[in-house]
Formats: sequence, C-alpha cells, structure tokens
Amino acid sequence: MDIWKRFGEKEVSHSMAHYLQAVALLKEQKGFARVGDIADHLGVSKSGVTSMLRSLQSRGFVDHERYGCVELTAEGRRLAERTQTNRHVLTVFLSDILGVPECVAVEDACMIEHLVSPQVMLELLRLTAFLRSDDPAAAEFRAAYRRSPRSCKDHAPGSCELCGGTCLRDTLVPEAQAPNGRGELLGIETANGIVK
Repeated sequence: MDIWKRFGEKEVSHSMAHYLQAVALLKEQKGFARVGDIADHLGVSKSGVTSMLRSLQSRGFVDHERYGCVELTAEGRRLAERTQTNRHVLTVFLSDILGVPECVAVEDACMIEHLVSPQVMLELLRLTAFLRSDDPAAAEFRAAYRRSPRSCKDHAPGSCELCGGTCLRDTLVPEAQAPNGRGELLGIETANGIVK
C-alpha cells in the first residue's frame, strides 16, 4: 500500500488541529469561545475562522450557530486533547531525551503532533517515561547516548552499519555542515532563525 497517498486521509489537518486546540483553550480560560476570540488567539481573520468552523462542523468536531459560541463535540474534544498530549510528549522526548534545543523541539512537535498514530504515541510516552526515570538502566542509557558520536566514525560512506553506502547524516543536514567537511553541526534552521 502506498502510505504517502493516505497522508491526506488523516482525521484532521494541521490547521484543524490548531483550531480545535484554540477552542479548547479558550473554553478552559474564558468559559466560552467565539469567532473573534479564536481569530485573535490564532492571529487569523474572522472570515477564515468562520470558514474553518464550517469544515469542522461538517466533520462533526464542533457545534456553532451564527453569532454564537463554538462548542467542541465529544469527538472534537477528544482530538484536541489527543493532539495536545502528542505535542507535549513529542516536545519532552525531543528536548529532554534527544537534547534538541527546546525551541526546535516545540516547533517540530507542533508540525507532527497530528500525524502520529496513537499506537506510536503510547510507545513513545512509555519510552520517554522510562528514560526520564531513576531506573539504573535508564541512567546508563542516557549517559551512553550523551557519549555517543554525533556522526559516523569517519563520516565516510560505508563507515557505519546504519548508513550503508551513503552517510545518512549528509542527506539530513548538508546545509549545516562545517566548511571543513568534517560534518560538524553548526546549527539548525528554524522559523526563529538558526539555533546552535
């Protein structure tokens, strides 16, 4: 089966997930969510909110009557909560376990929070909880991971079992390599600039 063809079949798009989370947050903070509140929170136009609410309502995620408050349905609430949980777990894993700068972790978690299956998220939550625990094996793993090299032995094709004939690191961050060609990571480009 061609998985890439199913990409658009996800329950919600990235934008939809943010609208659902905005409604949930506004309801929690203010007790209600109106079109103008959602527009202000997300930095979008009221007409854009109205259009998205129509789409969310047609999918059964919200209830909204013209000029009224927006209510999440049970399914909309479930998706908003799941997406928020996914973002939190992904952010913690990326920043605390992998050591990615928090601003990069938050940005990347936001981009993939609605794409990861519940099965994968449950296992990632389990792994993250274990690796953050006081278990001696977790502490040993964290120490070993911190000591591990950031690139292949000699950064040459075939020098690493995982990479095989092509250094995978080169395909991931070629623009961030040091000019000396040793493959040292100089920084990661984000929407907020380059993070060292």
